[in-house]
Amino acid sequence: MAEHRSPKPGVGGSSPSWPAISLLYWEFIVGKITTFLTEVKEELKKVTWPSKDDTIGTTAVVIVLVIVISVFLGVVDAGLSRLFNLLIG
Repeated sequence: MAEHRSPKPGVGGSSPSWPAISLLYWEFIVGKITTFLTEVKEELKKVTWPSKDDTIGTTAVVIVLVIVISVFLGVVDAGLSRLFNLLIG
């Protein structure tokens, strides 16, 4: 009896083991994703979330600092622009 060989053995679908390998790879990937998401859920339980008052307070500090630094940089920029115009003009 003659042995049956695929006409294109290098092509993915021509090997009879291809579906099994594909399924094992898929199960491996799904298992990795499931493990990752489970670990993420466990880590999020350990997080100490700030209170509403803490969040509002730190947000206010950030906004004030942004305004102060913006004004400072605007003044420095205007001063350097005038100095440059005096030297060039």
